[in-house]
Formats: sequence, C-alpha cells, structure tokens
Amino acid sequence: MATTQPSTTKPLSRNQTQSALIAGAVAHTIFQTGWFAFGMSLAALVATALFGNIVATITRGLGGDDPNAVLRALDGGSDLLFWVVISFLIGSLILIGLAILVSGWMLSAAGLRAPWKVTMAAVGIAALVDIALFWVYVGLANLLTESRLAGPVLLTPVIALIGGILVGALIWWLVSLTRREKIPAVDEAPAVVATDEPV
Repeated sequence: MATTQPSTTKPLSRNQTQSALIAGAVAHTIFQTGWFAFGMSLAALVATALFGNIVATITRGLGGDDPNAVLRALDGGSDLLFWVVISFLIGSLILIGLAILVSGWMLSAAGLRAPWKVTMAAVGIAALVDIALFWVYVGLANLLTESRLAGPVLLTPVIALIGGILVGALIWWLVSLTRREKIPAVDEAPAVVATDEPV
C-alpha cells in the first residue's frame, strides 16, 4: 500500500533570508520614522486646533471686531502652525508609503513568495509593536542620561534607529518564513521485497 509523506515548506534560500533581513531593516527604519512623525503630527494638530480655538475665543471676548494686536498675532501664528503640522503629517504619510514600496520591491527582487503580502503583514505588526517600543526607547534614553534635553530629544532618536533596524529585520524575516512555498505531499510506492522463489 502506498504511503503519503506530509507536505512541508520550502526553506528560504540564503539570498532570500538576507534580502528579508535587509528589507526589514531598511523599510522599517523608514516606516518607523514616518509612523512616529504621524503620531506626533496628529497630537500637534489637535493641540494646534485647541490653541487656535482658545486664542480666537479670547480675541473675540476682548476685542470684538477690533481685537487686541497681541492676541491677533497669536491667532495668526496658530494658523501658520496648523499648516506646518499639516505639512509634517503629509510628509509622514509619504514616508510610510515609501517604506511599503521599498519593502515590496526588495522582496520581489529576491524572489520571495507573495512579497506584497509579506510587506503589508510586516508593516501591520510593526505599527503595533512600534507604539509600545516608542515608550521603551524614551525610557531607555532617560535611564542612560540625567539630562532632560539629551535624553528625550537627542538620545531617543539614536536608540530608536538602532532598535528599528533590529526589530524590522526580525519582523520581516519571521513574516517571510510564514509565506514560504509549500512542497506538496508525495505518494510513495511500497518497497518490493525480492524473493528467491522461482516464478
């Protein structure tokens, strides 16, 4: 009676493994920059809107149709800050899109199976992981220095860069492993036992 070997997955080649690691390191670094900038831009956008509303309310309350010059200048400054934040928001979205394109192109060039599905899955995982890692990076920066300026402002980006490279390489490699090509099951014929009996 024939036996069937269970299906297995084809291992990644050395070139595919290297490409997955490099694509993760490069693409995640770009994505992480855009993702963090996107989050901070949203927070700044909300703060700017609130600031603008507060200034406008005070201006109308004190000056009516002829507002105080200082408050009017602040009101105008809030409008300018709003468009600056919008520009950063658009720039962050461009970086996120660029990261997806770079990852898909690098994985496709290496011949990985379903490169765009690997990219989107890896980006989705990285987006969730990066939210937690952001606070880890800030905490590490504060532990490594007592300066309130050098820690959050100067050291956090350096730690985030190193962490982003390592985390990105790991995520992209693991997701690539889940998308390996499957080798179909093979039916094996039973072995024929030779006998010395004449036919």
